[in-house]
Amino acid sequence: MSGMIRRIVLVVALAGCGAWGVFGSPALGSHLGVPHQDDAIECGPAPNQAELRGLLAELMRAWVPPRNEQAVLPNADSRGAKLLGRYCAQCHGLPDPKAYSADEWPRVVERMSLRMKALGSRRCHLLQLVVPTDQEKSELLGYLRQSAFESLNAGPKVPLAGEGAMAYLSFCSQCHDPPHPRQHLPSEWPKVVDRMQDYAYFIGRRTITDKENAAIAEFLKSQAR
Repeated sequence: MSGMIRRIVLVVALAGCGAWGVFGSPALGSHLGVPHQDDAIECGPAPNQAELRGLLAELMRAWVPPRNEQAVLPNADSRGAKLLGRYCAQCHGLPDPKAYSADEWPRVVERMSLRMKALGSRRCHLLQLVVPTDQEKSELLGYLRQSAFESLNAGPKVPLAGEGAMAYLSFCSQCHDPPHPRQHLPSEWPKVVDRMQDYAYFIGRRTITDKENAAIAEFLKSQAR
């Protein structure tokens, strides 16, 4: 990997992990060694876009699995699914519409839009990103909200009492709205909980004990569809 691409990946990593509270902030950028807008800079040769995008996808795999098969998306032939593939897969694998609830997707889409604009418009245009229009962003958001998972608050009321229920609320809400238990069959929930445990460990969030894992799975199974 060339030195230039390594530096670009580092900048994107800092941005993606929230090291820049507001993209393009001169004060914060100066602390990171990012040149001010009016500073002279030698751009040099453009990096290989295919190599750079592959590195970005690998960097982001902790948050978005590296999948690119359009057919795996809900309503894969819809305009919303095609917009997801066109814009969101520029830096990482295709996100699962069920990764967030309908209430969460507007914030996620807005955050990603700001990152695309910032990273694609920095000096030298090293990341050649295509940014959706306002109309396309609205259509994409509509698709994601329609295909989102059902959150606890969006479905039928569930009794929340006992160790399993409390552990479920605490653990799941670290990354997203707690999903409604009827999102899966009883037989499916243990594998889902195990997968979320692996994911939490991978991205540095609080993991759960075996006892908590079992209690969460039993609670979800008891309230499943």
